[in-house]
Amino acid sequence: MKSSKITLIFITCLLCFSPLVSALTVVVKEEAPYVGNELPNKGLSIDIINTAFARAGYQANVVFETWPRAYEGGLIGIYDVIGSIWKTKEREKNFVFSDAYLFHEIKFVKRKKDIDIKYSNISDLDSLIIGTLKHYAYQDEFTSSRTFIKLSQNHLIQNLLFLTQEKIDMTLGDIRKIRYEINKYMKSSMKNLEFLPQALTKKGVHIAVSKSNKHHAEIIGKFNKAIQSMKRDGTYNAIIKKHDNFL
Repeated sequence: MKSSKITLIFITCLLCFSPLVSALTVVVKEEAPYVGNELPNKGLSIDIINTAFARAGYQANVVFETWPRAYEGGLIGIYDVIGSIWKTKEREKNFVFSDAYLFHEIKFVKRKKDIDIKYSNISDLDSLIIGTLKHYAYQDEFTSSRTFIKLSQNHLIQNLLFLTQEKIDMTLGDIRKIRYEINKYMKSSMKNLEFLPQALTKKGVHIAVSKSNKHHAEIIGKFNKAIQSMKRDGTYNAIIKKHDNFL
């Protein structure tokens, strides 16, 4: 009897002093090479998110959804966290955002032989035909300009093919995404294409938690601290390097 009491006390103490791991449902839209069920560790973004949340004492359960469902589900609390999202003033009305844990660098890509095509400001694009994506938030001045032709498609690979076929002068997008698409679908064309040095814009990638979630400040705060810790000890850069090696 005495032994049983001692065992019970010991187990109780373990429960009291063991860190509790909370489960979070993280919703994301598939977008290689950042997010994808078939990618190593489900992609660069998910690898960073999972590592950060584990360090912060959370278990992240990743769910893949279309963007409208991911956004709405995060807003009304079906999901705890939206795992990859750009911050806007409109979205800040309903969500609390983490610090940027990644950056999407949006650059132009052209044929190497077209040496006269350069970019330092919007006026350099005058009279060019540029492949764009429908409903993509590039940059206000670029989107509103009427001095060049925007040929919109649904998928990046369509613009890249049009570029190699000389149907457009340039296209643009996130540099990792472009490298991934070229490497996967048209590797032989890689030697004929190049990025222009200057980016059109650079967008931070965040996690977001609905303000209706009473734990939003705690989740975001712990995530930010974990990312800072990962950067200090080299974990963050090691994850970036590992995934960039796949491109």
